[in-house]
Amino acid sequence: MQNKIIKIVLALFITTFALGYLVSAEIGDYNAGSYVFHLYYDNGKLVADRDFKFVYDVIPSDYVAGPITTQFPYRGEVINIMGEIAERFQFDPHNIGALKGGISVNAPYVADGQKVIFYDNQNQPVLTIPVSDSSFCNDDGICNVDRGEDSSSCPKDCKQGLVTPLPTATPTSSTGGSSGLLSGILYTLAGLVLVGLVWWMFKRHHNSNNMPLSPSLPTPPAPPNSNNPV
Repeated sequence: MQNKIIKIVLALFITTFALGYLVSAEIGDYNAGSYVFHLYYDNGKLVADRDFKFVYDVIPSDYVAGPITTQFPYRGEVINIMGEIAERFQFDPHNIGALKGGISVNAPYVADGQKVIFYDNQNQPVLTIPVSDSSFCNDDGICNVDRGEDSSSCPKDCKQGLVTPLPTATPTSSTGGSSGLLSGILYTLAGLVLVGLVWWMFKRHHNSNNMPLSPSLPTPPAPPNSNNPV
């Protein structure tokens, strides 16, 4: 019984801590990252690698350009929802060491990215991959805090210092990151209180089981029989 209660306490603590961490983490705090495209190069042709379920991934690591060993590398452009060139990058498909094979191409992540266009070494577009499914900025002129937009990740929608609050929230002067951190701290404190309560109940149950039993009272004598003569 004791081991079972201890396991329950630990599970509650871990669950509450994880919940507090998730609440404190906001999408808007994710301003860095990169795309990783899974492509296949075949004698100048560039297509999506069919061995991967998804043609690209988004990772939290900052963009790092791959090595380029040719004078005329391939290049790419990240186009945002407004149709503007948000980022440019270069890559060398010949780094696979063969005339054909699978390659991974890194590109800087764009919060309002719509598509990525790949160009060959003759500056001709050879492949276009949509990326809007992984974008949380929509460039609609409204700072949607509930979507994770803020002045650093979505400057077109959120001007510096001018953030539209959530529809159901009371306007406050707090910043986006501090409110999430405060919520995480409150969830963690609530979890500690819950763990303390469970532990107190366990100690109380344990002490009640170890209390000595009340001493037995002596059996009173039977009353005298009134039918017997004195």
